[in-house]
Amino acid sequence: MRAARLLPLLLFVLVLSACGKSKNVVLLLPDPDGHVGSVVVTNAQGSQVLTQAGTATRTAPKAAPTPPEVLSAQEQEELFGPALRALPTRPVRYILYFMSDGVQLTSESKAQLPQVLDTARERQSRDIAVVGHASKAGDEGYNIELSRRRAETVRKLLVKDGLPQEAFEVTSHGSANPLVQSSNPHEPKNRRVEITIR
Repeated sequence: MRAARLLPLLLFVLVLSACGKSKNVVLLLPDPDGHVGSVVVTNAQGSQVLTQAGTATRTAPKAAPTPPEVLSAQEQEELFGPALRALPTRPVRYILYFMSDGVQLTSESKAQLPQVLDTARERQSRDIAVVGHASKAGDEGYNIELSRRRAETVRKLLVKDGLPQEAFEVTSHGSANPLVQSSNPHEPKNRRVEITIR
């Protein structure tokens, strides 16, 4: 079986044994954000396209994949329950913005810090990435240093409020990865720190 044109999606394949003949079940599920991609299931006897969440196709030796069918929640649980429960928890991301040319958070971003803390505590996270960014104003050496200081500022605030220092990985990108492509070198949405809590 070959899967082609695999867009971001969750896909499960199960090999069942019935009467000594193996059978594959391919189930298409949405991403955690609700996006549904598509998958083409192909073997020597034919192919089938899955484009709707919750649909499946079955294949067996010397048989083309079956037409898409909707699997009930019960059948999905029976076939794929353990695999679904073994999926890692989806990371939670936050973006905090800064005032121009410094490490002072905007008032809106300051107000987000308790939510960041609550998420990290609920997950008991020991894997928190803090990545600093800068706008294109100034030379890149300065922007890399400024984005590093922004990331360190956020890390220190979170550690001060009780998160373990060893949970953090801090990096800086300068102006290399703008959130917004803009002709304005002072674009405020590019003056930011991105936090990923796993």
